[in-house]
Amino acid sequence: MTNVAHSQYIAPNPARETGFLGTGNQAGVMLGSKYELGGSKLLASSVDRGWRSTVTAEVRRHEDLHCTAFVQQVNEVIIALSGSAKIRRRADGPEQKFLSRPGSACICPRGVAVKYLHIHSGSLDMLHLYLPQNLFGNLECPDDSPADSGLMYTGGFYDPLVQHIGLAIAEELQAENAAGRIVLDSLALALAARMLQHYTRQNPKKFSGSFIDGKTAGALDRARLNRVLEFMYQNLGADIALEELASVACLSVYHFARAFKMATGSAPFQYFTDLRVSRAKVLLTDPNMTVEDIAFAIGFSSGTNFARAFKKSVGVSPTQYRNAH
Repeated sequence: MTNVAHSQYIAPNPARETGFLGTGNQAGVMLGSKYELGGSKLLASSVDRGWRSTVTAEVRRHEDLHCTAFVQQVNEVIIALSGSAKIRRRADGPEQKFLSRPGSACICPRGVAVKYLHIHSGSLDMLHLYLPQNLFGNLECPDDSPADSGLMYTGGFYDPLVQHIGLAIAEELQAENAAGRIVLDSLALALAARMLQHYTRQNPKKFSGSFIDGKTAGALDRARLNRVLEFMYQNLGADIALEELASVACLSVYHFARAFKMATGSAPFQYFTDLRVSRAKVLLTDPNMTVEDIAFAIGFSSGTNFARAFKKSVGVSPTQYRNAH
């Protein structure tokens, strides 16, 4: 992670609220300002990748970080990528003290009054994920005040799914070109769903009506499914967002993603990728189109991303498939 970050991002730009991320902050506010003030080093940022997704990510190196009291302004999930160091932090409860190694995670919810945060006795490269204050419409957020979000303030835990999602997002930060909005949105939604399922205080008043409906609803009905599938077919070459698909179905993002998978057996991004790959198989029979041409025709940001998705789905590279057919 370190060498790639240094070679690709000479001067990373810190993540800021754009006015559309929904973190609850005013546009221009630096989301990781406490780390800047505390002395951490920014290695990579989704700002430099041009992500248009609802997830915002940074990779920072912490070697001797000392943050005094602050009120957390954004829902944040932190995952250690490499190295090791001791972490001491405290909010209202007892001090949380642990040795952080690759895979360990922390949650710092919006609205928590943190008394101190110290990272010392080592070096850690950590992925910092900044999420919307309502976790994609699943938490009640009546205004922009830094009120208690309902998430747990916890650290030093190991959750295989959280680690897997974090590594996938970190991989996208390193990739030459991002995989696309629907993939990044899906990773962010999966992370938010994990937070809601296992890392909230389960206060019913904190959950939105759309979240409760999404948990209890069944599969997407045929009419909505047909509308969504038609939208997918018509936009195979576009960089669509998960929110756009949910809007077509007239549902919240969380509700839609659950209902779509129940109806089709696949997550929306996987189904959309499979449609693109099926179209690519047809285009690969045209000798006048290069692999790069096909990649752009079906909405991939590069031939590399297309080849990666195609091989994952089909088992061979686009060139190998073309030669065999």
